Amino acid sequence: MEPLPQSKEIGRARYFHRRSSQENLPEDALDRLTQIAAHIFTAPIALISLVETGRTWLTCALDLKEPDISRLVGFCTGALTGGQTLVVSDATADRRFASHPLVAFYPKLRFYVGVPLVTRTGGRIGTLSVVDNSSRIIQAEQLDALAGLAQVVVGQRELWRSLRCAAVKQRSLMNVQKAAETGFQQSRDEFTFSLLSLQQLLCQVLRAQDDERRRVARELHDSTGRTLSALRVTVARIRKDAMFPDLSRIDQCSELITRAANDLTNICGYLHPLLIDEQGLAVAVEDYARGFEKRSGLEIRVDIPQDVQRLDIDREITLFRVIQESLESIHQHSGSPTAHIRMSASDSDIVLEVRDYGRALLSEELNNAVGIRSMRERVRNVGGSLLLESSSNGTVVRAILPL
Repeated sequence: MEPLPQSKEIGRARYFHRRSSQENLPEDALDRLTQIAAHIFTAPIALISLVETGRTWLTCALDLKEPDISRLVGFCTGALTGGQTLVVSDATADRRFASHPLVAFYPKLRFYVGVPLVTRTGGRIGTLSVVDNSSRIIQAEQLDALAGLAQVVVGQRELWRSLRCAAVKQRSLMNVQKAAETGFQQSRDEFTFSLLSLQQLLCQVLRAQDDERRRVARELHDSTGRTLSALRVTVARIRKDAMFPDLSRIDQCSELITRAANDLTNICGYLHPLLIDEQGLAVAVEDYARGFEKRSGLEIRVDIPQDVQRLDIDREITLFRVIQESLESIHQHSGSPTAHIRMSASDSDIVLEVRDYGRALLSEELNNAVGIRSMRERVRNVGGSLLLESSSNGTVVRAILPL
């Protein structure tokens, strides 16, 4: 794919900054989807506009100023008030748009196609649009591809809203736990009662969070994954039927779809490892480690005997989350180039060790890090214990769970 000139990339980043909100939306993924839309139509402009947050993701090969971009967003949003896909082959021949400044003056827009972004409950949250400054006739396959992209955009938004909600719940729970620990000095009995109640609540929240992650991951894998597969087939059909000799843009579009599918696979794996349900913990850990190696550059060795007996889903998810948190901590804090995951079982216990060979962590880091506290609570909720040892030779996280 040919990148935009650097000056336009900088202008786009500033525009996002000014219109940003507190909602943590996947900018890279949505930005990539606008590029796919532009390549499908071989058009210079494509954008995703979310009305509820005032945010816009823009792919633009024209030299537009910020006021022009604002008018362009209003043009695309206003064009879809009817809630249906809108195609304008020549805006100068359409009385609704002929007098619009972007049509009458720079950049003299002529072609527009837009699809509303509709949630599962029927709410319209924005638009996915493609714009060109030359009139054209489009194919039905191109409209189908754009509609498929719109479903992917809605899926991305729903996913990140769920993640944000889960993060808020977890932060709220941590604040409650800290408040309960502070009240220990006032009354030992009151603290004990509060702690037991908190652990029960935490167990329920973690289980609900895992259930929600499993549901979202399965839904994304089944629905959005099928949408991307159908989109890949549609693009391949467009390539086969294309009348122009230069197919590089369609090939780039196929590559972008593959990247989006890989991003979706990584997100599903982070939310809930579906391989645990299908093939067990050992296979899921090996698959996650290989994917983490590609993303982080960390070299990971996995020693899990294939004959390790299956555990109940709560214990397997707990061990998997310990591995996730440990690898993230190693990548961000330890400076170690390698990590070692080892699991063994005795007659009564199963022991998981995650070891790195980086710098020693301070006691404050070991005791107060949110990821470590989350691991401790997860392991405690299934009746196990979590031990951490850190020295100049590296750090070891050891989880011991009863069989």
